[in-house]
Amino acid sequence: MAEFKSKYPELGFYVGDAFKSFKNGVFKTDDVDEIKVLSELVDVTRIDKPTEEAVPKPAAKKQTRKSSAK
Repeated sequence: MAEFKSKYPELGFYVGDAFKSFKNGVFKTDDVDEIKVLSELVDVTRIDKPTEEAVPKPAAKKQTRKSSAK
C-alpha cells in the first residue's frame, strides 16, 4: 500500500473523472493510476518508502592541516 503526505490537510485531485482527497494530510492507496497521479504532484511526498534524498550520505573525511614549523 502506498502512503502519501500532503502539505495541505484536505488537498483534492482528480484521477480520470473521479475526485479524490486527502484526509488530515494523508492518502493511502493501492490503485496504480492514483499512485501515478500523486507521484507527479508537487505538494505531495510518498512516505511509505524512503527516497534517495532521505537516505543519509556518508560524511566527507575531515581534512587536517599540518602547520609548518620554522
